[in-house]
Amino acid sequence: MAIINQFVTLASHLVFIGLSYHMLISLFDWAKIIKNPIENTGKLKLFLLFISIALGYLISSFVLAVLAFGQNMASSIS
Repeated sequence: MAIINQFVTLASHLVFIGLSYHMLISLFDWAKIIKNPIENTGKLKLFLLFISIALGYLISSFVLAVLAFGQNMASSIS
């Protein structure tokens, strides 16, 4: 059971990191915010990757905590 839980946790983290990266890339026009976007493309992508890792991990941890809370509530009621 612990291996399944760890796999679900890893999959959740990766999915939410991917979703947050996609949302950061598609929702904002970074060329308007950053100076010389052609020269700083690599730096911008690396920055967005780090931000998306932090944001995705935070969202995933929240969702997993809510699910664990719901399971605990359901088991305590039964």
